[in-house]
Amino acid sequence: MGRRRVPSVHPRLRDALADQLCRAVLTLRTVEEGYRLLEDLCTVAEIRAMATRLEVARLLAAGHTYDEIVRRTGASSATISRVRRFLEYGADGYRTVLARLSRTGR
Repeated sequence: MGRRRVPSVHPRLRDALADQLCRAVLTLRTVEEGYRLLEDLCTVAEIRAMATRLEVARLLAAGHTYDEIVRRTGASSATISRVRRFLEYGADGYRTVLARLSRTGR
């Protein structure tokens, strides 16, 4: 079996401002710095939604069922389905961070 192809980022997403945002995120050194940037960039609801989607991805990757994920996160089945689709067919962002978080024990 060959190695899984790493998909490219959708061309409509990539531009100078998005590049700047990605570079800004990569400068963060602590969780506290992450919180401060997110608080300035996003609403509380947006931060919670992103955090929930990441947890849904983690649970899906660990083999949990939709019912278990709904119970644990409160996410809708539509959100779980969307995350599953990106986990399987997306740009591998979820897979990258989940692998790195598991290696660091976080």
